[in-house]
Amino acid sequence: MEEFLGFDDVVIVPGRSPVEPSSVDITGQATRNIVLSIPVISSPMDTVTEWRMAALIARLGGLGVIHRNMSIESQIDNIVRVKNSVPSIWSEIIKIGVDERFDIVELRMREAGVDAGIVMSKQGFHGIFIRYGADYEYWANKVDSLVKLASLIKPMPTIDEDGRLRVGAAISPFDIERAKRLSKAGVDVLVVDVAHLHNVNVLSSLRKLVREVEAEVVAGNLGTREGVLDTLATVEDIAGLRMGIASGSICITGEVSGTAVPTLTAVMKAREALQEIGLQGKIPIIADGGIRNPGDAAKAIIAGASSVMVGRVLAGAEEAPTPKVTIGDRVYKPYRGMASRGAMERRYASDRYSKPSKAVVEGVEGLVPYSGSAVNSIAHMAFGLQAALGYAGAANLREAWNSKLARITPSGSKEIKPHDLVI
Repeated sequence: MEEFLGFDDVVIVPGRSPVEPSSVDITGQATRNIVLSIPVISSPMDTVTEWRMAALIARLGGLGVIHRNMSIESQIDNIVRVKNSVPSIWSEIIKIGVDERFDIVELRMREAGVDAGIVMSKQGFHGIFIRYGADYEYWANKVDSLVKLASLIKPMPTIDEDGRLRVGAAISPFDIERAKRLSKAGVDVLVVDVAHLHNVNVLSSLRKLVREVEAEVVAGNLGTREGVLDTLATVEDIAGLRMGIASGSICITGEVSGTAVPTLTAVMKAREALQEIGLQGKIPIIADGGIRNPGDAAKAIIAGASSVMVGRVLAGAEEAPTPKVTIGDRVYKPYRGMASRGAMERRYASDRYSKPSKAVVEGVEGLVPYSGSAVNSIAHMAFGLQAALGYAGAANLREAWNSKLARITPSGSKEIKPHDLVI
């Protein structure tokens, strides 16, 4: 019987490091042709990624994938909005001279339609200015994260050959018409969005779809070596692999069906398959599901991933396409699985091509704490990744593939977490 490992079953083995953590290069890949200066991809969920989130993530050096719980026209509109967005991470924030008059600054901010500015002197960053009435804590944290990212990591926006932000879009492998229209609209990558790609009918349809579009196609989700090999043998020109089955925090596939491949194991299986056919490092592996923090992301990368896809990490962000919900003195945002009842009902209502293949719900719905701008979460992930790979002795992601993971016992896992105190 095989043994499947999750993120909590392993730890990163410290290695001799050639660089300081702040110098670790975390550049990764989403597809064969899309390089990410921060290897984070937002999940195509209707409570996580629409155009606003996708534009922000691309500005920060990652990639956003627009969900498909909407009409083709709405998905195209989201893509166009991202492609027409200003690539600079400072697009919502103006630069203010340290000697500028208050009334002039107020006027400039109103004309630009922004609520925050960074105050610059000859020596560099001097502070931040928040327009009266704006959410001070939100803007202060966002600007602080942007300044740290710009000064320490210097992320490059993820842009195409024409200098426009890149964006992905989720598709059903059976919806060739949607795929063709999204490709024609300028989407950079089509991300296949099914729970189990390793299905004869799914692969047959995907083979036809890939031949009809110009955009790159990421195949998923997959969990096994055999699934990867069958996919690559059946479908030409796959640009990336989305690995992981049933690991998401809102996924109950493992509970309902008893079927699962933890993301860490799925990544290992993909790496094994790609090594077998001489394609490791040539087709990027995207670790999708269950990534809660930079440590999990680093473990996935060491296992063989070129980037990580996150949903829960971003679901509480201001840029997520959901309303804020106040309960008592705390603020939350809705978050649900794409196989939850609410998400499926929306999909069938808005997309005439969407047909249920199962009569069972495999996702849950709930609330997550509001977390301010997604900039803060991405910055935390980026700096944490640098630290984790630094411990592993890796100067970049490719070196990280040669780093080591080790099994840890339940008692060891308990020991490395905070204990013996009241928090």
